[in-house]
Amino acid sequence: MRKTRWAFIAALFAALCSTAPITATASAAGSAGFPVTVKGADGSVTVASRPTRILSLSPSATQMLYAIGAGSQVVGVDKYSTWPANAPRTSFTGFESSAEDYLPLRPDLVVLAFSTGTLVAQLAKLRIPTLLLPPAASLAQVGAQLRELGRVTGHERHAALVSQALVGDLTKTAASVRARAAGKTYYLELDPTLYSATSKTFVGAVFALFAMRDIADAARRGGAYPQLSAEYLLKANPDYVFLADTNCCGQDFLRFSHRPGFGALRAVKDHEVVALPDSVASQWGPHTLEVLADLVRRAVARAPVSAGA
Repeated sequence: MRKTRWAFIAALFAALCSTAPITATASAAGSAGFPVTVKGADGSVTVASRPTRILSLSPSATQMLYAIGAGSQVVGVDKYSTWPANAPRTSFTGFESSAEDYLPLRPDLVVLAFSTGTLVAQLAKLRIPTLLLPPAASLAQVGAQLRELGRVTGHERHAALVSQALVGDLTKTAASVRARAAGKTYYLELDPTLYSATSKTFVGAVFALFAMRDIADAARRGGAYPQLSAEYLLKANPDYVFLADTNCCGQDFLRFSHRPGFGALRAVKDHEVVALPDSVASQWGPHTLEVLADLVRRAVARAPVSAGA
């Protein structure tokens, strides 16, 4: 979502807050409705007071925190958080073996996307609240995570506004070209070994707004992220190819089209092989989702009506 839009929502939220207090869900104690208890992926998490030193070890959570107006409460983010550009990046990965590595930042809330080893248990022993927000499987789950972060940071109303605006913006973007996109097939590549993502993922949910059909949905194995074969791809012959392995693996139209047999693909013939930032396959924050939707819109809008016929 564009920075100017976030600024507008932030200003609107500030106006709302000047006339009415934020209410929490679990307890009315505290001047800002704390303590608050929410349910993370690994169980209930209680935040005693409004956190002022948040450590985000998830690029998606980082996007969400800044989007809902909690950026000033963030004291550190992981090395993979690239948006916003002014976020206080660290060398942390979220896969550290010792929670004590985080103590110099004195965090009063840690947000994780993955639970590895004993990290969460260590943070619990240190009495540092930890919220685990794993990869979303739908836009509804993205909205739920935004609202959870809003509740634990004291930005509940702002988070609700952002969640509503995000869905509205994505829907509007898709609607602008849905007549052209409806029924078109696509292949989303996560790496050159042909791993893909089905429509049952957060990234697939964005394509679903365009009424496009994911060729990976017919794969019999691999769950939501199956590995396809060249033969499978050639038989499916998608209208569009979206490459989310441009940064990691240097893939582009030329490299893709020069793979054995791929020159015969409809998407290659019509020059509908679109490069995407790698992050769209692994980050489900508002900024990433809107970037993805806009790139898909541009690809569909520039294609002639007869493309893929």
